Amino acid sequence: MEATQENTSQGDVLEIKVYVPINEVTERQQGIIDNAIKKHPRDRKYLSNTSHGKIFAPSKNEADAIIEHAKSKNWEVTYDKKAREITIKVKSENGIGSDNTNPSLHEALKFLNTQGDIHLDSKDQENRDTASPEDIVDPTKKTGFVKTNQEKRVGRGTAIPIQEPKHGHSALEIAEVYNFPEGDGAKQTIGIIELGGKFEESDLKTFFAQYDMKVPKIQVVGEPATTPINDNVEVTADIQVAGVLAPKAKLVIYYGTSILNAMKSALADTKNKLSVISISWAGSELGYSLQEITELNNVFKEAALKGITVIGASGDNGALNKLKFANVNVPVNFEHVLGCGGTKLNIANDEIISETVWNESTPQTQIGSGGGFSQRVSEPRYQKTAIQNYITKYPQFEPYQRAGGKGIPDVGANAADASGYAVFFEGNWVKIGGTSLATPLWAALIARINQNLGYNLGFITEHLYELMDSPAFDQIIEGNNNLYLAASGWNPCTGLGTPNGQKLMEAIEGLE
Repeated sequence: MEATQENTSQGDVLEIKVYVPINEVTERQQGIIDNAIKKHPRDRKYLSNTSHGKIFAPSKNEADAIIEHAKSKNWEVTYDKKAREITIKVKSENGIGSDNTNPSLHEALKFLNTQGDIHLDSKDQENRDTASPEDIVDPTKKTGFVKTNQEKRVGRGTAIPIQEPKHGHSALEIAEVYNFPEGDGAKQTIGIIELGGKFEESDLKTFFAQYDMKVPKIQVVGEPATTPINDNVEVTADIQVAGVLAPKAKLVIYYGTSILNAMKSALADTKNKLSVISISWAGSELGYSLQEITELNNVFKEAALKGITVIGASGDNGALNKLKFANVNVPVNFEHVLGCGGTKLNIANDEIISETVWNESTPQTQIGSGGGFSQRVSEPRYQKTAIQNYITKYPQFEPYQRAGGKGIPDVGANAADASGYAVFFEGNWVKIGGTSLATPLWAALIARINQNLGYNLGFITEHLYELMDSPAFDQIIEGNNNLYLAASGWNPCTGLGTPNGQKLMEAIEGLE
């Protein structure tokens, strides 16, 4: 998915991605979709691999139209049908949508519109400037994009050395104060999306031996693109947090070059029956093309229809997310992703003494729970009341939601460095904070609930909003994320709150 810009003896090359729309859904298929998502999880019939493959098959006509157009321009073109992805490589001497002779790659890049999408057959500036979202699914307007954003690990990879695990919080201790229901994740499969980083078996053996556990079953799909130490410690933490809380669950690591690429790998996996996916990587939604936004929305809906609960980290850089203005991350801006924000947890004598929005300073930067309102994805119906209640309480934040964007996050969990998780990395005990740790914690909770209830929760977010203000959540009413304020009900720092796991499970089962 990465854009490539390289100098070769043949001249500059521009790599363009095009996602092929799916075929129009039939009435019968729509019925199958409704049965997989609109009912209570206990009554759903999730999509089989066969049904999924048929419903989300790419349109042959539209794929052929794009490929023929590319070939007519003498552009190099490849098609990954399973991923619904066409890759076009344009050398500078071939040109893009221009009658000029031998335009440079720099000139070709001018065909990017404000959404990051390229209109391959545009001949004039007016057409390019007035391009609409509908162009993406119109085969007569052949549209692609150059990937310019780089998704990064949400966590900072800052491992604080400690002498022994009790100097940090074990995930088991945090699960205990969050009243997780009993369970070991048996017959559950947790997928973990990774774009880089690796883990060492020796670290896992030492970590799990500390808790008298065997190392969980782990399968790796693909290979890490990078292995910097910051990514390594975070991947290790993902496995240790999810594994210690659901030790009988199978863990499958899906490596990819992007979140979308890794998600498609997970969805194409017909051997492992995934029940939960944890994603601790992110990128500001403002850096994505409209085609990427559209296709990401598709894959998260596909996961929901297969009965998979997808959980994402809201981010570790507060409301401004390292920019000069409020913005939120992919993938938590999507309706079918359960977005997880961060708190600072104060525990004493196995009880929660206090819990506030995560917001703390380091020598380098201000860190804290990501959250706010999407500028690319509309608020889902089930969130309207929660958001309106918040805006009524704090009208100064109304301008940030004027576009009607989705509120982020949906839920929260411990994420502060000060109350960090104890993990074993490179032969030493360290503690780590971040919403990237809160995310596998929630993944393990969902796995336990699935195990106890005997069915997959799948897309559960809508039902969680029915439980707003209930004992299923401990609401976070103190703190801020450098813009938005905590509040009862729902807030753009910690969502509905942190879980009371047992009560949450009972409340879900009690819903009609």
